[in-house]
Amino acid sequence: MNKLHGVLDRFVQVLENIGAVIAGSVLLFCMVLVSFDALLRYAFAAPLTFQLHLTQYYLLVLLTMLGLSWGYRSGGSIQITFLVNRLPENIRGLVARAGLLASSAYVAVLAVKAWEVFERAWVRDTVVMGVIDWPVAWSWIWVPIGCALLSTRLLLDATASRLRVMGGAH
Repeated sequence: MNKLHGVLDRFVQVLENIGAVIAGSVLLFCMVLVSFDALLRYAFAAPLTFQLHLTQYYLLVLLTMLGLSWGYRSGGSIQITFLVNRLPENIRGLVARAGLLASSAYVAVLAVKAWEVFERAWVRDTVVMGVIDWPVAWSWIWVPIGCALLSTRLLLDATASRLRVMGGAH
């Protein structure tokens, strides 16, 4: 069981690292795109008409969702521990695992619901009309991917033989 858990953990780490690299690259692209738009807008009175919509509804969603699981694994989570720290040591681990399992289940439900929204938008070919007709589905695809990855990470952490220090990186 530990060997299988280790293999799955390493596989998910690879996916998280790929997601983080993509998210970081998209963040850099966003910065360049917004800066270029500002330069064109104020220097030449010729803004990029597509920049705001592309950045707001596609790129920021992508970078947030693909970086989510990596951020959690790296210790980037907020924890309220004043009650947990008052529990006996042997109970803390059980409470932490229960919280991780509940969180994993909740995020898995979010992934399923987001997939349903993506699928509905895809099947109906839903668009947001404007200067460019933006397909809604491509804005939503990143949410189920990111949530599924985070749900898997939380489940792996909950079922690990040794519980990771809360708030610490792997």
